[in-house]
Amino acid sequence: MPLGLLVLLCLGSFPLSAQPVVQPLLAWDAVAKEVTVVRGQANAVATFSVTNKAKHDIVIQNVSTSCGCSVASLPAKPWKLAPGDHGEITVTTDLRGKRGVLAKSVFVIASTGLNVLSLKVLIKEPATLPVANGERAKNQEQARLDRQAVFKGDCAKCHAEPTRGKLGKELFVTACGICHEAEQRASMVPDLKGMKKAMPREHWLRLIAHGKPGTLMPGFSVMEGGPLSEEQIRALAEFLVHEQASK
Repeated sequence: MPLGLLVLLCLGSFPLSAQPVVQPLLAWDAVAKEVTVVRGQANAVATFSVTNKAKHDIVIQNVSTSCGCSVASLPAKPWKLAPGDHGEITVTTDLRGKRGVLAKSVFVIASTGLNVLSLKVLIKEPATLPVANGERAKNQEQARLDRQAVFKGDCAKCHAEPTRGKLGKELFVTACGICHEAEQRASMVPDLKGMKKAMPREHWLRLIAHGKPGTLMPGFSVMEGGPLSEEQIRALAEFLVHEQASK
């Protein structure tokens, strides 16, 4: 059970659909946010910015969500905010198999008390199939000419920016799942979780960092023009090895 939900149950009955609850010493850019995505995207990402308005340190000890398909992350754990300090909490929601409107609650456990934020994800139907297929073909052709194109221009908003500060499963969802687990995955993009042969850690380190020539697989390392640090690449490789070993 998520820690935030456990706290709520201890405090008494508190429906997840209730209005957000915040402690006055923490100032949020918004306590309720709405994100609109197109069905077929692997995930939706939202950020909540917070500032310490108190005259003393506030420690955010943990953050959790109302269901397992959403993951919330802190810049550090525990996260200490000195007076006037500010930062962001990132919430990533797995959209695979989802449609319509999703309502999520985010539970922030701080030294000053419990903060409950809310997130609504609106999943729009994609454009008509011929148009979508035409745009898709254009993007695939661009990727064939330049594997690193997914990290440039408008493409970076989906393939580079959401990976910042993430590790392990959360990084897999934002960096890998967006292509490898998309509902309309291209035929040349393999299903990583469906692989029959387990690959060693060195294979994943090399593939993630440098990509694969002759395919659409880009190199994710900063040296190749990608968005991932060495620490993130190692964490991603470890996650993939662990996932295959657990099958």
